[in-house]
Amino acid sequence: MPRDRGSIKWASLMLPEHTELLKEMWLEDDIKSKPELDEQQVELLNDQLLEALGCHSPISLCVYENGAITEWSGTISSLDSQTNTVTLETTAQSVKRIAFSDICQLTFK
Repeated sequence: MPRDRGSIKWASLMLPEHTELLKEMWLEDDIKSKPELDEQQVELLNDQLLEALGCHSPISLCVYENGAITEWSGTISSLDSQTNTVTLETTAQSVKRIAFSDICQLTFK
């Protein structure tokens, strides 16, 4: 089966402006939309956050940041209801503040 090079074979016929627009378009394709949680998932997440704070157990948080989902590990040191943030002490001995609305999933380790 012949191996097609896709749009690379046409690159010599394109203007530099066109190749830049194609690169931007491919980067935009990698951006993920923020997952929406329903009421039950939000309640479950709130219960898990409170349990993790009370037990000081190590957790892993999946967080939506800048079009991608990243994973942070550590223990919860505080929950701030006024600013709606979670303070997470990571395993690298640093402190990370995460907004409640950006948390997608919590798993206990």
